[in-house]
Amino acid sequence: MRKSFSAKDRARIFAAHGGVCGLSGVKIGAGDAWHIEHRVPVALGGSNDDENLYPALVEPHAIKTKDDVARIAKAKRQGRETGQQARRAIKGGSIPSRPFPKIKTTWPKRPFRGD
Repeated sequence: MRKSFSAKDRARIFAAHGGVCGLSGVKIGAGDAWHIEHRVPVALGGSNDDENLYPALVEPHAIKTKDDVARIAKAKRQGRETGQQARRAIKGGSIPSRPFPKIKTTWPKRPFRGD
């Protein structure tokens, strides 16, 4: 579930980074639109702690988010645990696993003599 940040949280994070976009390094102006961004996405094990958060202008943020979505999808395809799954396992929930494939043997039923 996504955390919504209050105006107080946004102001604290903005001030901690000096009003500079963490992605482009550009000073965020008074009328510029910006979001709060995670260094490590929550889905990949990141947290909502202040050390993992920084302000980001909307355009660079959209590009990074697109990359993050691809990284999360790749982790899921490769069967690696994402941050959500790891947290669920710690809290006692189970992570379903795939069953082993049922393979029929292709070996002959009787010994091969080579006659």
